Amino acid sequence: MKKGDYRSLSTKIVSAIALISLFITIIIFTAFEKINREAFYQIEIEKANIIAKTIEPLIALNIYLDMQDSVNQIALQLLENPNILSVKIEVEDKIVNEVKSDKYKNNINDSFVVQNSIFQPNSKKKIGTLTLVYSNKGYKELVNKHTVLSLVLLLALCVLFVFFGLYVKYLLSPLRQISKSLKDYSPDNKVEIPFVSHNNEIGLISNTLNNMQQKILEYSKKQKNIKNYLEEKINEKTQELREQLYIDSLTGLPNRLSLLSTLSNAEDGALLIINIDDFREINDFFGHIAGDKILKEFSKNLKSMFEENEYIKLKRLSGDEFALLFTQKLPMENFIQIIHKLILDIERMIFLHDNNEISIRVTVGVAYQIDKALEKADIALKSARKQQKPFLLYDEELHIEEQYKENMEWVKKLKKAIKQDMLVPFFQPIFDNISGEVISYECLIRLIDDNSNVVSPYQFLTVAKKSRLYSTLTKIMIEKSCRYFEYINSDFSINLSVDDILNKDIVDYIKQKIKKYNVANRVVFEILESEGIENYEEIAIFTKEMKEFGCRIAIDDFGSGYSNFEHLLKLNIDYIKIDGTLIKNLDKDANAQMIVGTIVDFAKRLNIITIAEFVHSREVFEKVKELHVDRTQGFFLAEPQQHIAL
Repeated sequence: MKKGDYRSLSTKIVSAIALISLFITIIIFTAFEKINREAFYQIEIEKANIIAKTIEPLIALNIYLDMQDSVNQIALQLLENPNILSVKIEVEDKIVNEVKSDKYKNNINDSFVVQNSIFQPNSKKKIGTLTLVYSNKGYKELVNKHTVLSLVLLLALCVLFVFFGLYVKYLLSPLRQISKSLKDYSPDNKVEIPFVSHNNEIGLISNTLNNMQQKILEYSKKQKNIKNYLEEKINEKTQELREQLYIDSLTGLPNRLSLLSTLSNAEDGALLIINIDDFREINDFFGHIAGDKILKEFSKNLKSMFEENEYIKLKRLSGDEFALLFTQKLPMENFIQIIHKLILDIERMIFLHDNNEISIRVTVGVAYQIDKALEKADIALKSARKQQKPFLLYDEELHIEEQYKENMEWVKKLKKAIKQDMLVPFFQPIFDNISGEVISYECLIRLIDDNSNVVSPYQFLTVAKKSRLYSTLTKIMIEKSCRYFEYINSDFSINLSVDDILNKDIVDYIKQKIKKYNVANRVVFEILESEGIENYEEIAIFTKEMKEFGCRIAIDDFGSGYSNFEHLLKLNIDYIKIDGTLIKNLDKDANAQMIVGTIVDFAKRLNIITIAEFVHSREVFEKVKELHVDRTQGFFLAEPQQHIAL
């Protein structure tokens, strides 16, 4: 702080007292001034009113007796009062007398008017009006005297406040001296504190500060020794934490963070990621103790295989993944030979647990460049698993990174579509094969992009499931479909996945919407059988609850999944939608015809309605009818539309 900026506490206190006192005094002075001015004014008004009321009976009597001369004489006598500037007497709205003093013209602006009614003697009948113009000179003189007196009083108060402020500052000056002495205080230097000998509150404060200083000096000496001890311990713990941060606790190998740190400083090299195949099965079958034991021994074996080569660093990435970092790149041919030998040596390893011999197999992902090595090796590892190869070298032609980027773009598009309400239902009609009429509609999700193009769900549903946006899409379809059919007298169907049905939040949402829009007796929920219905008991609970509401149930894509007829009987379904893979070649494929015929026969015995999906040609349509399928849906008859033509 600059010296010019320094202000003592006493100065602040005195300034605060002065400002507050001045503010209060001004408010009081202003209030009293206004009140007194009003009072003085009312006094003058009252004087004029008294004169008017006093003289009114005499004037009334003379007017009543028609004594005009006496009235004139009374008016002139009133002008003898120096404060009365003019007198005006009106009878029946006619001026019978009006006189003005010599001061009237000069004082007309500094006056006020008083009017008083003239009543007939011994009666309340008004016969005229008396008007006096009264000078306010007396009022101004009173106000001026009062103002002078108030200003003198205000000045006296200000002087009193100044002396009071100086006295307070004098009383606080010892505290200022004490604070100055403590300004440069430090635990290592003892300072002299003034006023210790004074027998008052200042002396008590000084003594207390002096004793406190002595204790701080003693404590500081002790703390120096403790500080040195703590610094040593902190350094030890820091080293331990650093080791824990970069060292895997199970195997003692450097961990993933260590690899990332090494890669960030590497200029060239290559990286292998080694993944133990089906290691979870070892944990499940033999237990986690056996699994940890194998990981320890496996890491020791790998370490012994490369410990003589200082350019190969072994790391543990996660549970069953290890990494070999080559800080010097070998020729490609030699590098591939090392990988082949590594895989062969690992497959020859035998691990013992409770007299059981356990062998392992590995899959290896390889990045032959150091730039983004971990990401590329991981991509190569995943591709090797998909292709069931023992190892795979990262290649730009795998286009996996492009696929990842495309997935991320679709996630962004989906989030934007949800936020901007760009997901809408399209409606594809389902026809009765006997009457040829539209019997219901299937609600199909579509995305409208920024260019107003309609995007098929095949492009984004898989991404939605993986990015956990699928349930949001389901809710959008339920809400918009139920709302659309609220006032349309037609059946409609909504697709539900097994995950939707097992999601309590989705089920509660369905119940809420079918009640809100009163569509329970018109909605059909299509369960995707192609996903493999395994939780039959929970699905059965859902179908039972929905049918109690009045809803109906369909099994979609029937014939592509398990097609377990016994379990379907327990679900008490209303419709079977035969999968498109059976329908698309139905006019040519005899096996498909036989399967569809069996499904239709099975359904008719149970009074279940059958629907053929993806009917794309007249030949297929004729064969569907020939096999006695009840209903048809497909592009041959009608494509999905955003609006239904009523």
